[in-house]
Amino acid sequence: MTKFCGECGFEFDRDYKFCPACGIKVSRSSNERKTGKITKQEKVKPAVVDDKRLDPKVIFGIFGGGAIIILLIFLLTGKFNSPGTTQTSMPPQTSSGVDLNNLPLINQLEEKIKLNPEDHQTLLDLAHLKNDSGLFEKAIINYKSYLELHPDDADARIDMGVCYFNLQDFETAKKEMLKALEYSPKHQIGHLNLGVVTLSAGNLEESKEWFKKTIEIDPASDVAKRAEELLKSH
Repeated sequence: MTKFCGECGFEFDRDYKFCPACGIKVSRSSNERKTGKITKQEKVKPAVVDDKRLDPKVIFGIFGGGAIIILLIFLLTGKFNSPGTTQTSMPPQTSSGVDLNNLPLINQLEEKIKLNPEDHQTLLDLAHLKNDSGLFEKAIINYKSYLELHPDDADARIDMGVCYFNLQDFETAKKEMLKALEYSPKHQIGHLNLGVVTLSAGNLEESKEWFKKTIEIDPASDVAKRAEELLKSH
C-alpha cells in the first residue's frame, strides 16, 4: 500500500517506520493523509547527521599553526621587505678600498669646475669627496689647488694631511698638519691627528705629547676623550 509522509508528503510503498526523506515517524496511511487526520509524530535524528563539534582549542590550534607557517614563508622569501628597499650592505669596493658609488657625483663636480674654474667651494667639495671615496692621490691634487688659493684654511690642510697618512707617507702628513697649526694653533683635531701620525710612525713619546695637548685644548670634548683613550692604551 502506498503511503505518504504527513510531514513532507514523500510517497513510499514500503512499511517504513520513519520517513526516508524527513525522518518523521510514519503513523498514518494514505487515507489518513487524505482525510487530514494527524496522529502523534516523533522526530528522530537522521542516521547520516554527525552532531560532533570541534573543540575551540583545536580550531585555534589549527589556525594558529597555519598562521605561523605562513609567517615563516613570508620571512624566508623576503615578502615583508618594503618595495624598492634592499638590505643594508657595505658599499662595493675595490681591493684598494676605493668606494665606486661616488664616481657619478665626482664626475658631476669635475664638470661643474670645468664650466666655472673660479668655483673654489666646489673644488674643495671635490677634494673631500675623493678623500672619503679612498681616492687619496687624486684628492691631494684638488686640495693643493684649493690651498694655493686659500693657504690659511687649516681644516683643508689637515684633511690633505690625512690623505698622506692613508698613503703611509707619515712624514708629509706631519709636515702639512704642523703647517695647519701655524694658521690655527688651537686646532684640536689637528693635535689629535698629529698624535696618531707620530704614533703610527713609531714615535710613542712624541705622540703622547700631542695627545696631552689635545686634552688641554678642550678637556670636555669628544676629541679629548679619544685622546685620553689613546693615552691609556699606549
